[in-house]
Amino acid sequence: MFNYSKDNDNIVTITMDMQGRSANVINEDFGKLWLETLNRLEAEKADIAGVVLTSAKSTFFAGADIDNLYKQTNPQEIFDMCEGLKKQLRRLETLGKPVVAALNGAALGGGLEIALACHYRVALNNPKAVFGLPEVGLGLLPGGGGIIRLTRMIGLQPALPYLTEGKN
Repeated sequence: MFNYSKDNDNIVTITMDMQGRSANVINEDFGKLWLETLNRLEAEKADIAGVVLTSAKSTFFAGADIDNLYKQTNPQEIFDMCEGLKKQLRRLETLGKPVVAALNGAALGGGLEIALACHYRVALNNPKAVFGLPEVGLGLLPGGGGIIRLTRMIGLQPALPYLTEGKN
């Protein structure tokens, strides 16, 4: 479930809270909720001053549902999923309104990619709030545009440990 609320200043707060999960993850349920949310933001953007994206969990977002990913056997389906995620994150990035990721905890893998697609990132001062792309340790590359966004934001050399070693 995503809680979508708009305050008196026309700031929309989207609180991600995937039911039955200890952390928010990218899976089929997320895909449906995310698409509905993007469609609503685009439809209402004339009446929106900005967007805050946050989580009801103790972490912001854990990334892809790895168990579900390992069940995939069709490379084309995996490619299409990644391309779809990239397009959706680009829609958020080009919404035309400021989008802030309020990082209340860890943002890993696809979670960091979501945060990178936002215009601003504000993190809670918490030792458990770690950020990284751990999928590279599994031999997977970030599939939602995170390579380009991270490199553009901090430069190639500082990004390399995150992109090649899975550094947090």
